Amino acid sequence: MVRIGNKEIPDNKNIRAGLTSIYGIGWSMAEKIINELGIESRKRIRDLSESEIKSIGGKIKQFPTEGELKEKTQKNISEQIHLGTYQGLRRSRKPNPLPIHGQRTRHNARTAKGHKRITVANKKKAPTAK
Repeated sequence: MVRIGNKEIPDNKNIRAGLTSIYGIGWSMAEKIINELGIESRKRIRDLSESEIKSIGGKIKQFPTEGELKEKTQKNISEQIHLGTYQGLRRSRKPNPLPIHGQRTRHNARTAKGHKRITVANKKKAPTAK
């Protein structure tokens, strides 16, 4: 296991797939980093030299990743809730927040809306003994 950007990356993965295991780095960002450093994209993590690992780590530090990015995202969400924006209001509905990006909610959004509540009249009555 190689440590790049405060994250352990498995040796057997190729470099592009390995970099995507870091939160905040996707396929396109990984490809961009590899191309800028001139590293072959088919190379495995275990085949990287020490200088290549350090250069990748230095390049990754230029972008917000892992805890820093998660903290920034959470801060933005809490700011939306505090300001009372439409998205913030949808997020702040407790205990069941609604979808944010305009998805329909009449028949779907069970994950966001929570479990379906069944009224007493709709519950099956217990079978009576004769």
